[in-house]
Amino acid sequence: MKGYAVELRGVSYQYQDHSQPAIHGIDLKIKKGSFVLVSGASGSGKTTLSRCINGLVPHFYEGTFSGEVYLNGENTGDFALRDFGTIVGSVFQDPRSQFFMTDTTNEIAFGCVNMKLPREEVWKRTKGSFEKINITSLTDKSLFQLSSGEMQKVSVASCYAMTPDIYVFDEPSANLDFKSIMELHDILAELKNEGKTVIVLEHRVFYLADLLDRMIFLEDGVIRNDFNRQEALSLSDGDMRQIGLRDFSLDAIHCMRPTALPEGEVPILSLSHVSFAYGQRKRQSQAEVALLHDVSFEAYSGEIIGIIGDNGAGKTTLAKLCCGLLKETSGAISIHERQLSPKKRLGQIYFVMQDSDYQLFGDSVLNELQIGARKKSSNEAENQAILEKLSLWEKRESHPAALSRGQKQRLTIAGALKADSRVLFFDEPTSGLDRGNMLRVSTELESLARENHVVFVITHDYEFILSACHRVLYLNDGKIEQDFPLTEHSKDMVLHLLRKGGASSGQD
Repeated sequence: MKGYAVELRGVSYQYQDHSQPAIHGIDLKIKKGSFVLVSGASGSGKTTLSRCINGLVPHFYEGTFSGEVYLNGENTGDFALRDFGTIVGSVFQDPRSQFFMTDTTNEIAFGCVNMKLPREEVWKRTKGSFEKINITSLTDKSLFQLSSGEMQKVSVASCYAMTPDIYVFDEPSANLDFKSIMELHDILAELKNEGKTVIVLEHRVFYLADLLDRMIFLEDGVIRNDFNRQEALSLSDGDMRQIGLRDFSLDAIHCMRPTALPEGEVPILSLSHVSFAYGQRKRQSQAEVALLHDVSFEAYSGEIIGIIGDNGAGKTTLAKLCCGLLKETSGAISIHERQLSPKKRLGQIYFVMQDSDYQLFGDSVLNELQIGARKKSSNEAENQAILEKLSLWEKRESHPAALSRGQKQRLTIAGALKADSRVLFFDEPTSGLDRGNMLRVSTELESLARENHVVFVITHDYEFILSACHRVLYLNDGKIEQDFPLTEHSKDMVLHLLRKGGASSGQD
């Protein structure tokens, strides 16, 4: 075991009330100072594997555990959960789930305080973490006002302050824009340069190509392949597609949807010189707000339109205005050339939010489809067909709260497929999805478009844009600066605009 940061011997784990083990018979050795990518489809066992390493299994989650786990040569069988924190730093997919305080400084200091370090040492480590992760500008900031990228950096800094030797990142790019992903890359590179052992569970792998030493591929709870760096980067697009993984090179991805812009039709949705600003009281309570200025466009039946832009550009604000959740300051929003007030737009345009927890209300997956489905609610055969398309039929009796994040995301999309709305907005619908499920979502959106709907997707996911969209709107500082059809020739423009993206604002 000498020289190994992590060793798993015959590790199996089955969650309570689950009929099958999440992982079984895992034998794995990870050398100290190595950078390991753990890949595999949703449900393959990646997160459970990480929980065995950071101690959440078996100390937090209830179930049946067998095997042995060693960290830096020590058997963790006698560890308490608190013992893992100084050895393993964990950064979760949603940083909010690991925050305990309300401001950045106390959050980063929290772990050190729990270690009962002297006050001077706590302050030294906290200050050093702000500097190391390059977030001194976030000192003493409210956690509730941070962007997703900023939250991710704070969660890394809070781990760094505890000086662990091993870092585990679970889908760290899922909620990040392009610029934030590249900033995350730089943090990971610095940890690797310091000789830390870094384990990243990830679907979007393009930003890890120059860092990984090894790629472990999980399927059905077992390790199917263990690639060294050269083997992993030599996998062709066909190889990656066959095992359900995304590409290491964004430049190799082709535009998969033919552009088919309607001509001479009446637009389903049209905006004419629409502007929006929060009221004075709201402005005083927020450091930054999303504004829209003189936005005009038309959207036609059959279109799938990607909405891209920096964090804070106004993308989500635009969706909320169209759906009637916000009231425009000026301008007109029309459906079928009929100008409608925000109240009358409610219910006519369906909005799938980025955080699926805010949009799930049923007591089972199947019952969730009945909520808000209006006249289609009794069609059991259609419910089954929708859930099967999104690989959720086997979960039909499960409570939505018991689903994984990716499964919750797909369930909100299933609700949209049931909705009786001609216009649909999806906010980051592929966040945290593997390649297979990303393509399933793309296919279902294409089905909606063929059924004479118009579909908008707010996204930073370049691979998804190329697989689904016919047209792209680029918002910058509350204005539409680009509106162009997506083709093989224009795809480079999309990548260029995504790379311009920022992460300075928590409000979009």
